[in-house]
Amino acid sequence: MTSHMRGEGVKARSLRAALMAVSNVVGNNGLRLISNLILTRLLFPEAFGLMALVQVFIYGLQMFSDLGLNASIVQSKHGDDPRFLHTAWTLQVARGLLLWIIALGLAVPAAAIYDEPQLRQLLPVVALSVVIGGFQPSRVMLASRHLKLERLTIIDLSAQLFAITLMLIAAWWWRSVWALAFGAVMTATLRTTFQALFLDGDKDRFRVDRAAAREILGFGAFIFFSTIATFAVTMGGRAILGAYIATDLLGIFSIGFMLAALPDLATTQIARRVLFPLYRIKPPIESAENQKSLFRAHRMVAGLAIAMTIILAFVGVWLVDVLYDTRYALAGPIVVLISFASVPAYAVIGSQNVLLASGDSRRYFFLQSAMAVAIIAFTYVGVTRLGVVGVLLAPALANLLIYPFRAALTARYKAWDPLGELGLMALGFAATGLAVWLHWEAIIALL
Repeated sequence: MTSHMRGEGVKARSLRAALMAVSNVVGNNGLRLISNLILTRLLFPEAFGLMALVQVFIYGLQMFSDLGLNASIVQSKHGDDPRFLHTAWTLQVARGLLLWIIALGLAVPAAAIYDEPQLRQLLPVVALSVVIGGFQPSRVMLASRHLKLERLTIIDLSAQLFAITLMLIAAWWWRSVWALAFGAVMTATLRTTFQALFLDGDKDRFRVDRAAAREILGFGAFIFFSTIATFAVTMGGRAILGAYIATDLLGIFSIGFMLAALPDLATTQIARRVLFPLYRIKPPIESAENQKSLFRAHRMVAGLAIAMTIILAFVGVWLVDVLYDTRYALAGPIVVLISFASVPAYAVIGSQNVLLASGDSRRYFFLQSAMAVAIIAFTYVGVTRLGVVGVLLAPALANLLIYPFRAALTARYKAWDPLGELGLMALGFAATGLAVWLHWEAIIALL
């Protein structure tokens, strides 16, 4: 296996990039889990609920202003041109500053909507992480473009370790939600600083090249609208749920979501950092050989996600009981249900990247919009009829409803793999469905 990773060929770089993506996710989430276990003993569930609400707004701001800068650099033929890179970086910095100003304006309305006065101060402070992240060097995106992630992985893990250490000290000292806010800002600060200091390449500078800006904004126009839809897909359930349940229960939901999302975090990184560039380097529409190799790569990533979520479905309740005190017991059945509901999304994970890699941001927007409408509809109906359980099941129903549309779009670029996707979906539902049946009494408690 190690012999296949040597050299600068596409296969070798892909294997190394996949290994680094997995290492990054395992390391980051291992650190997050350890810190979370300590934090739950220092803080109350309400603190995690408040931070979950803050993250809804921060993530929403980022999604509602995404210009597709990362995707532009990865897929564009000008992605290595310094003028293109400097322009993308300048737009990224300006976006971060604008988002912080918007966060200031949203703080008071957010506090009123959720009846949580602390959001007035928390939201602007945590939004500083977006400003700092805006200065992320373009060398990070170049590393993804060329599947060279070794040094970037070490930098990310080091920044995460330092930031978590500082956050735990703050939590021990303050015993309040402000420790979590401090941790968010420090993570962005250390990561951006380490990337600027230790990644090789030219330093960024403020510059706007008209041709580059036109290409970025032209490609990013549909990305902008797509990410608004992506926000609804990823955070819509939490935003709606926050208006229906108490803050402490939302905090417990966040703990369950964090554990159940481990397969998603691991395989989404691989899909974004490996499959996306591969769709550009070896388009499946160009040859049967390209299609075969990409199907094989996608099945490996999707299979890994399905395998991880099956394991979590069976051990979720036990894991929560072992790791957390009784205040967080309901997080166990939440892990089981999220694992079950995630199966359709994991079976097709990353396949939509073929659209972006082909420069087809318009159809990517159509797909994300259809998914957003479906998930919001199912979430709203679910929360009013079944509460938390309805919110947890909404993603599965939405993904199944939209699957034929997704298949039609990816088939245009010969990237639809019905045998692999439907086979993994059936396997995942059968196994996680058994886990739901075994833990039915614990799930009934959520109702």
